[in-house]
Amino acid sequence: MTSRLAARYWATLTAFFALICLAATSNTLVFGQSAVGPQVETANQLRPAIPTGESTDQSALAGGQPSQPNSQKSKAYIPELAPTEASAGSIQPKLESRGDQEPASGPAAAVGGTSEREKITLERPTLQALVSVNDYLSPFSLDANTSQSTTLRQVLISALDRNLDLAISKTNTKVKQWNYLSALGRFLPELTMTFQENFLKGAVGIPFNQGFGANFGSGTPLIGNRNVIHLDSPFILMGPGFRFYGYRGGRVLFGSLEAKHNYKAAQAGQNATLSDTLMTVTRNYYNLVLSEAVLQIRIQAVRTSEEQLRNNTNRFRSGLATALDVMQSRTQLSRDRQDLVDQQIARRNAAIDLAQSINANLGADLLPADMQVRKIRLIDPRLNVGDLLRVTIDNRPELKQYEELRLAAKRAIVVAAAPLQPSFALSGNILGVGPPRQVEALYVLGLNVNWSLGGMGTVDYANLQAARWQARQAHLQANKELVAVLAQTRQSLLRSLDSERNIEETGNQVASTAEQLRLAQLRFASGLGTNIDIITAQRDWTQARVSKAEAIINFNIAQAQLLHDMGVISVDSLASGRMLTK
Repeated sequence: MTSRLAARYWATLTAFFALICLAATSNTLVFGQSAVGPQVETANQLRPAIPTGESTDQSALAGGQPSQPNSQKSKAYIPELAPTEASAGSIQPKLESRGDQEPASGPAAAVGGTSEREKITLERPTLQALVSVNDYLSPFSLDANTSQSTTLRQVLISALDRNLDLAISKTNTKVKQWNYLSALGRFLPELTMTFQENFLKGAVGIPFNQGFGANFGSGTPLIGNRNVIHLDSPFILMGPGFRFYGYRGGRVLFGSLEAKHNYKAAQAGQNATLSDTLMTVTRNYYNLVLSEAVLQIRIQAVRTSEEQLRNNTNRFRSGLATALDVMQSRTQLSRDRQDLVDQQIARRNAAIDLAQSINANLGADLLPADMQVRKIRLIDPRLNVGDLLRVTIDNRPELKQYEELRLAAKRAIVVAAAPLQPSFALSGNILGVGPPRQVEALYVLGLNVNWSLGGMGTVDYANLQAARWQARQAHLQANKELVAVLAQTRQSLLRSLDSERNIEETGNQVASTAEQLRLAQLRFASGLGTNIDIITAQRDWTQARVSKAEAIINFNIAQAQLLHDMGVISVDSLASGRMLTK
């Protein structure tokens, strides 16, 4: 028992001194290929590295073929590629630094300056770095037959011309416009044109004296004392006329005002649809950029899992690892490959959503031209809540829309009360009356007064009360919309503040998880850690980078959403790069 404890003590002491020597003589961490695994480097100090016992052949690493071990190398050599079918190509996000600092790649970029926490540089992935879903489709474009690079400004301008929701809103505005013109036309008099030809045969008694005995129609004279005219010829009645309604209870005037407010409400609704369209297109574009970033992060995760499987496979062959370590690495690689496949599909779905929102060809694979995920501030942070709410009240189109609908409902009350009042009209006609060859002119000018109460006035009175309650409902809806709009502005501001803070926190997570993975690899290579520690650290590192990309995109979307909720969203405010200030 004593000898066994002594052996364990000397083994632990030897490993401890070896670790101290490594820390004193090494200044970099080399683990497989330089693009795989974390590389953390600060301005003041270089991290210790695991000795590999060899000089890494960079040309071999670039070609995806690692150097073969020999008798001069230690057991920590770079193992040969295990048959995992994972691609050796690597495209990863890069966090750019500020000033004269060199751009970093991988998790090493997380410990740079402040600007590095707000930018991720993207590169187009190679087809070899992706997982093929079948033998007939490209693993990147999948079902798409063409590809097209586009910018945010381009898709916004295209949406203004081609978006279907916006086109439908424009047609509704046109309908309301013509309804308004129709209501204005009721101020003008009605014109009539009459032509009527009747074939008469028989006798007509007339209230005239016997002295009327003139021939008429068939020329038959009056007989005896009977005031009768015998007719046996065509009879024509024709002539133009007009009718002008001088008063109809306010139906014409207030009906036109109601149509006017409905037309203005439709215009405001069209502006609201325009704002929603710009917001939808902006969100879809940023989601596509996010999908590109996450896709490359997933590619890098597959590369890291592949390299870890290589190491564990060769360590297992050398007797330094167990079959459990190899199986754990294979399981993690399988998970990362499945996540990569899911992300390939998600990226294509994001491109389809963007194409659908701008009514473009769904078979075209839209690609963001901006190859950098960066924080874009659209609103001056010095604007306080009061400033934002004032801008919202002045510019939000929904408030104007509901206000016009409220006024239209108020005018509709007078229109509903019009049938309870009398109406009068002035009419005039010039009639031609008589047989075809004896048509004589007859001038008619009349004043018509009408007062009709349907159902003794109960029907029209009930309609009047219904119109009043509809006006009350429109008033409440306008108040509800005002509260909702102000709440949306406040909530969008809070989301923007939260997402901006998340950028800093996720940057810290990337830095800490990168260091966590580096230490896990160092401990495992020194015999002090386990393979599951590396797998856990690798998952945390991958998720931290995904969270960082999501935080940047969420901030950009939150800024655009705040512009939308304030009612000042436009192509220039989204794509010009200028902030909204006082």
